[in-house]
Amino acid sequence: MRSIHRAFVPLLLLMAAISAPALACQRVSAVLRPGEMIDGVFAHWGVSRSDAFVWGQKIAHRMPLRFLRAGDRVQACLVPARGGRHVVGVRILHKDPHLRNLVLGWGLPGVAPGPRRALPPDMRSQGGQLTATLTTPVDNGVTDGSAPILPKGTPEDVSFMVAHSLTAEMEAHHIDPTMARAIEDWIARDSNLPQPLPPGALVDALFMRQPDGSGSNLVRLTVYATGREHTLYRFVDVHGHTVLADSEGRGLMPIPLRAPVPSARLTSGWGWRINPVLHIPEFHKGVDLAAPLGTPIHAVATGRVDFIGWHGYYGRMIELRNGPDLVTRYGHMLRYAHGLHDGEEVHAGQIIGYVGSTGLSTGPHLYFEIWEHGRRIDPLRIESRTAAVTPEANPVKLLPAVVTPVTLDGRELSRFQTFRDELQRALDGRQGTTAPVATATLNPLP
Repeated sequence: MRSIHRAFVPLLLLMAAISAPALACQRVSAVLRPGEMIDGVFAHWGVSRSDAFVWGQKIAHRMPLRFLRAGDRVQACLVPARGGRHVVGVRILHKDPHLRNLVLGWGLPGVAPGPRRALPPDMRSQGGQLTATLTTPVDNGVTDGSAPILPKGTPEDVSFMVAHSLTAEMEAHHIDPTMARAIEDWIARDSNLPQPLPPGALVDALFMRQPDGSGSNLVRLTVYATGREHTLYRFVDVHGHTVLADSEGRGLMPIPLRAPVPSARLTSGWGWRINPVLHIPEFHKGVDLAAPLGTPIHAVATGRVDFIGWHGYYGRMIELRNGPDLVTRYGHMLRYAHGLHDGEEVHAGQIIGYVGSTGLSTGPHLYFEIWEHGRRIDPLRIESRTAAVTPEANPVKLLPAVVTPVTLDGRELSRFQTFRDELQRALDGRQGTTAPVATATLNPLP
C-alpha cells in the first residue's frame, strides 16, 4: 500500500504541473459595440497600455482593424503581470461569415480556416514590424526571437564623481563630447534619479567602441546617489525596439521621429500668438509647416491610423497612434493617400496625405501636433523654438525622439535578464585586456 502511495504522489505532481499553465491563463470574451476599438476592450480587461499597443500591432499585421465590426467577438487568454494583465493569446470571431476568424498565440498561429472566399488584397498582407532605435543603435544584427545578441566592440569604461555639476565634471576630465551627451541624455531621461545629480554622486558608464572606429555606444550606465545604486541597460527586444531598462526590466523606449514635410518652413511655432484667422490671442499647441499645395506629408513614425476624416478647425485630418501613449496629428490636408483607412498600419516616412488649406487656415500648410500621455507637447527642438519665425526659409528641427515608458515581462524579461548576465560575464572575461579611456574616480569631499 505504501509503495502504491509513493508512486501515486509523483503522478499527482506531474498532472498538476501539466495543468498549471492552463489554470494560470484566464479566458475572457467581449462583443464589440458600435464605435468600440480593440484598445478599449483590452483596457476593460486590465491589460497594460504597453501590452495592448503591442497586441494591437500584432492583430493589425494580420488583419486591417477596419475589418472589425460591431458584433464581432474578441476572446483573449490573460495571465497576471506587472503593471496589469498580460495577453498571451487572442481570437477574433467575425459576425460576418464571409470573413475568416483570426487566431494569434492560441496554439493555432495565423488565420484559422473559414469559408473559402477570396479576401481583399490588403486583408492578406502581413505588414511591417514597428521599429524604434536610438540615434546610435547597438550593432546587434537581426534578432530572431531567441537568445539576445551582445553588442559588438571594445569595452571602454568612464567613471567619475560629481563634485559640482555633471557637465562641469565631464568637461574637467576631457570626456569625448559625444560620450558626454549620451551620459547626460540617459540621466535626464531617468525619473528614478535626482535631477540634477547631487555632489558626491558616482557615475560609471560602459561604452562599446565600434570595430570600424566609427564611434562608441553607451550600453550600461550606473549611478550611485543618495545612498542608492541605479543601473540602466540598452537592450533590443525581439521586435527591434531599443529599450533603456533598469535591472528589473522597467524602462523607456525612444521612438525616433522623421520630418513630416522635409521641404517645409516653419511659420508658427509652439506658444502664445494672435490667431491669423480669428485675430484673438491663443496658445498654439502645435506647429505650422508651410509648403506648396499638394506637397506630400509623411508619417513621422511607424503607427496605426486611429482617425481619418474631417475634424472641425483641423479640416481634413489624420491621427496616428505611434506608441502606447504617443499620438501624432496632421491637419489641414488637401487629400489623403489613396486607400488609407482607419486601422491601417503605416511605416515611418510613408506618404499619408498632401498639404492643403482645409479647416481654419489662411494658406497651404501642415498643422502638426504630438500628443504624449493625453497631452500635447512641443514638437520642436530648442534650436527651432528660439529661432525667429519669419516668412523666409526657417529650418524645422523636430524632436529627435519621443520617449515612452515600457515594462518587460514574460519571455522578453527572460531575454533581458540573459542579456544582462551575459554582458557581465563577457566583461568579467575581458578584464585586464583593455584599459578605460577615462577613469577619474575622486575621493569623497570633506
